[in-house]
Amino acid sequence: MDRSEFLKLLAFAFTSGASPLPSPTGSPAPASDKWSECDVSPALPYDRPLGLNMRVLDGPDFDLAKYRGQAVLLNIFATWCGPCNREMPYVIEAAADYAARGLAVVGINSSEKDDTVRAFRKRYGITFPIAMDADGSFVTALEVGARRQSDLNFPVTLFVTPKGYLYCDLVGGVGRAELRYRIERFLAASAGEIKL
Repeated sequence: MDRSEFLKLLAFAFTSGASPLPSPTGSPAPASDKWSECDVSPALPYDRPLGLNMRVLDGPDFDLAKYRGQAVLLNIFATWCGPCNREMPYVIEAAADYAARGLAVVGINSSEKDDTVRAFRKRYGITFPIAMDADGSFVTALEVGARRQSDLNFPVTLFVTPKGYLYCDLVGGVGRAELRYRIERFLAASAGEIKL
């Protein structure tokens, strides 16, 4: 299954004709509209919420269904990935800053040993849960033609609406301003679904 087929299974809530949202207050507008783009499947909408269950590093199992009513940012990373290391402080900051507005952040690590991920968590002071994709099957399914761990692109960020639908996905690391801009747009789009 390639990445586009996998994303179709994840069930998007948006329609392809959705109108763009205005620039949120307090977030810098991008120089171009590239920050407004998400990797969205052209075949929309789908009517099934995303289901995802994984073991969590040193915590109760992750079940995305338990996050219904909250906007969720899933940050898929590997400890050896340079862009993941550069992006992680911004993800941690966003997790703290946007929690009161209903955003839950969950990390997903691909195919690494628990002790390796524990050391990464300690180095950055990560407080959000880290789900463990032990065999890499979830992450591999996101990538087109990826056969080996070294072929995968990291990080990947998935934005899941409070009703459990995938809003969009973002492949590659982002800076602080872009991440916050995307989160603001995502929260504004999800506002009608959030139950605080």
